[in-house]
Amino acid sequence: MESNIKHLQFKEELQIPVSWGYLAAKVWGPDDGLPILALHGWQDNAGSFDTIAPLLPLNTRLVCLEFCGHGFSSHYPPGMFLSLYDHIYHVKMVIDFFRWEKVTLMGHSMGGQIATFVASIFSDKILKLISLDALKLRSSDPDNFSNEMKSVLTDFQSMAKKLEQVPRTSSITTYNQAREKLIRNYSGSVEAKHADILLARSLRKKADDEYEYTRDLRTIIRPFLFNDFTTEKLREIARGIVCPFLLIRARNSITSVSSEPVQLHQEFIEIYRNASKDFQLIEMDGKHHIHLTHPELVAPYICDFLNKNT
Repeated sequence: MESNIKHLQFKEELQIPVSWGYLAAKVWGPDDGLPILALHGWQDNAGSFDTIAPLLPLNTRLVCLEFCGHGFSSHYPPGMFLSLYDHIYHVKMVIDFFRWEKVTLMGHSMGGQIATFVASIFSDKILKLISLDALKLRSSDPDNFSNEMKSVLTDFQSMAKKLEQVPRTSSITTYNQAREKLIRNYSGSVEAKHADILLARSLRKKADDEYEYTRDLRTIIRPFLFNDFTTEKLREIARGIVCPFLLIRARNSITSVSSEPVQLHQEFIEIYRNASKDFQLIEMDGKHHIHLTHPELVAPYICDFLNKNT
């Protein structure tokens, strides 16, 4: 009997056990579907893929992970530093948890940057790579390394003290204040209806129209913006991405690497093209969260890429 299901269906919420608690995930599609691990951007959560998930192939098992300190995932214990390395390691932990021999990675922004690292470092585990508006990690400046490190460690110390005073919470806000702040901070990349999707997992209700953010304050330090990855180190990571690679870029996007020279971006595109078995670059009009705001434009390219035998 032919199924009447026309769209990929939401299946369940998962809590993946880790030593400090759990990593939360939203799962779409059948258990025996093609595994895809979706990685959200900085300060986002698994809801980032809510609009595009239903448009993916029906034989997909989409696991939308929430990074430590984001969404419903557990926070690190007080005093611990949260960095880019942690997120890379946690993705590997999740791959091992599901015992995937091969998995496709799909990441947006910070999630896309992390996905490129995982695809390079653990290339034997990655079937395909999809990066949504994330070309590369921002190159660090060796000449300014000491000042940047001092700034980050000072910020972390301030956050650590704040966490000791009010564990696991940040400022109390009304829902409308949180929505307006999100829209403002995202520079027009999302509208109110999309902000509502993200806020469903970014806020926890405390009282009548009183909410607290679920995020860990340590994520505000933006660890992916402070790193010791020079351009040459990032070139080496890029050369290690040998799996089929789909890169979708939004022409009207403002990202952490937008201030870097265009020539550097083109250089990395050429590295990907030479290293990958099948590299595809798709550029389209839209802003940084185009996968959330206009999934109907993005999904066909992803579906074609997933269905292609390479």
